[in-house]
Amino acid sequence: MANDVPGGPGWVIRGDDLRPAITDLEAFRAGMRDDPLAGAVELLWSGRPAEADVLLAQQDPSVRVRALRADCRRDRGDAAGAVHDYDALVRECTGTAWEAVMRQHRGKALLATGAAQAALVEFERALALRTAAGAGDDLLASSRQAVDVARETVARQTAARSAIDAGLPGGDRTTAAG
Repeated sequence: MANDVPGGPGWVIRGDDLRPAITDLEAFRAGMRDDPLAGAVELLWSGRPAEADVLLAQQDPSVRVRALRADCRRDRGDAAGAVHDYDALVRECTGTAWEAVMRQHRGKALLATGAAQAALVEFERALALRTAAGAGDDLLASSRQAVDVARETVARQTAARSAIDAGLPGGDRTTAAG
């Protein structure tokens, strides 16, 4: 399992599922003080995606708002729907400064569906875009973490499929799905 990666004041990106988590609420709130979406982000990253989505639905549907709503959808258990939302966002943002973000988040949604190989492709693209753009260390660390998690997941899925094909103990369908 990958280590958590600091994302900003008071929050990390967890190594187990690549989702942001607030670790210090005061520091988080101070860092988000000027962000008009801070309340929705706090709810989402505190495990309350349905409440976050209600707040986000009241906002103008900017690229960022739509991406956060897709994350809400993923975190409410509709990862396939989130992938669909991110498909549209990636198409819309290709060639812009938002492309790496959308690919990274599409990868997270794909990973949540069990499509680790497709997620790995998105994470590698996001890392390449961020590297080419001279992104900050925090964004590069986030992309490297995502690539590592996806590679580990692909390896586990491949091993499980091999065990199933060989009829070995431990090779069950739930393990193969990731």
